[in-house]
Amino acid sequence: MNSYLSRKLIWTLRLLCGVALVISGYLTWVALNKSNVAGCGGSIFDCDHVLSSRWSMWFAAPVATGALGLYTLAIVALGFCGANASESQRRFALPTLTVCGLAAGLSAIWFVSLQIFAIGHFCSYCLAAHTCGLLIATLLIWKRPLGTSRTAAFSTCSVACVFVLIGGQLLTPPPPTFHTEYHVSAHQTGPTMSPDLVDAPDSEIFMSPDANLFEAPDFDDQIFEAPVIDD
Repeated sequence: MNSYLSRKLIWTLRLLCGVALVISGYLTWVALNKSNVAGCGGSIFDCDHVLSSRWSMWFAAPVATGALGLYTLAIVALGFCGANASESQRRFALPTLTVCGLAAGLSAIWFVSLQIFAIGHFCSYCLAAHTCGLLIATLLIWKRPLGTSRTAAFSTCSVACVFVLIGGQLLTPPPPTFHTEYHVSAHQTGPTMSPDLVDAPDSEIFMSPDANLFEAPDFDDQIFEAPVIDD
């Protein structure tokens, strides 16, 4: 059993955790400021749709906030998993890294499944972070610095963390939705618009002869004649 991680593996994990950390930080900032996601909008890849769904929240907190804390803890643990760290430091750092890494991979499977089967849209930023989480979990399962039995034992902690995540999401009420309806009275009087112009751009409406919304009122021409004084 390896009691420490090689320098190459540590820097690989640091790179993956760093990328996921930056993405999670950006998504947390977007969620807290209610702003649009840059460069992600369309029919299938629609980040704003994904981040406004009920699955983007854990009670009152964005789920990206949890990912932000998880990857931060993993990066800190990686600082004490190398050969230069003491045995007591590695005794706490390696289990912490294992739990965080496996939790990241399991969470990635959960959120990708939600985007496929529940939401019907994808977030490119989320998929990039989930890919990092899957790679981190794969590397830790492959190398198993704690050994097979201890890795399996600590994986139960990761599973428990993901169940807490899922349970909180299921208990979180969905965001309110609104439906806009337009009613036109049958006795409505005044200018009307051609049905062909209802969905037309403004430039077409103003240039169309059918758009009589802004026609001048029909005044009698005599209103502008000079007054006549009777003798």
